[in-house]
Amino acid sequence: MPETPPRYDDIGRALSRLALAAVFVSGGRHVWQHPEGPAQGAETFLKRCRRTVPLLDRFTDRQLVRANAAVHMTAGAALAAGIAPATSATALAGSLVPTTLAAFPFWTQPEGPQRARQQGDFLKNLALAGGLLAVVVSGGRRTR
Repeated sequence: MPETPPRYDDIGRALSRLALAAVFVSGGRHVWQHPEGPAQGAETFLKRCRRTVPLLDRFTDRQLVRANAAVHMTAGAALAAGIAPATSATALAGSLVPTTLAAFPFWTQPEGPQRARQQGDFLKNLALAGGLLAVVVSGGRRTR
């Protein structure tokens, strides 16, 4: 029995997952290789997190940043491969929250170019979260 050709919505879903995954795999790889800058940028955020979650005291800022990068690379690769897409997208969305709050706290910046840049990056991450949410609610399944 010949295999049926893929449907356009299946191709679209696969391309969407690949596009989303590329951001996380690439960014995660960069942070994994160069965690010092992101760890320094996350210092204030992680101090606040440690007050709420004392378990985090067991880990350095660098270790926490690298753990988040590992989630981005692993779940991103799984999303790209179509392996448990809803679960992968959920993991990425969950890890995107602390990443975004730590890296782009535009509300703490005075008016000016730095605040505008951070707000733009915050909104880009919000758009990524929206794309991940679309994967989650579709369950990553094919529609028939």
